[in-house]
Amino acid sequence: MRPASSPRRLATLVLLLAAGLLAAPTTRAAEDAGKVYGEGVTAKRAVPIAALLDKPTAHTGKTVRVDGVVTQVCQSMGCWIEIGDPALGRGVRFKAKDGVIVFPKEAVGRKVSAQGTFEEIATSPVREAHAEHARSAENSGKPPVTTPAEKIYWVRVTGAVLY
Repeated sequence: MRPASSPRRLATLVLLLAAGLLAAPTTRAAEDAGKVYGEGVTAKRAVPIAALLDKPTAHTGKTVRVDGVVTQVCQSMGCWIEIGDPALGRGVRFKAKDGVIVFPKEAVGRKVSAQGTFEEIATSPVREAHAEHARSAENSGKPPVTTPAEKIYWVRVTGAVLY
């Protein structure tokens, strides 16, 4: 009988172990590649980020899909990501309901497809400051300064696939 630790068996074991280590994902990004978040992405066509930003009212209230690169992630709870277009240098924020979808903080720089409802945010600090300024001007008898309030849009994300 041969001993169990013959050089040939040991070499085979080492080769199998090495092959297994090489085949295994080595980073979390590799583990998450193709991972579905929330309901996933079902829309067939993506809307270019430029189209959303240039004509937001045409898309408000509609389900949109956006393909791009993750440029930012909520570092607190992972509840939002910003998807950008490197050629534009601009992006759109995709916000999830807290705790429903949690994006990995390491997702920055990775490709993503995400979908949800494109919305105008009802209030923003800019609008609130503008309204307060207008009220104080009315109370002082001075005519209020009228400057257009900044409109902010985001996508209420229902699903995404991170590559």
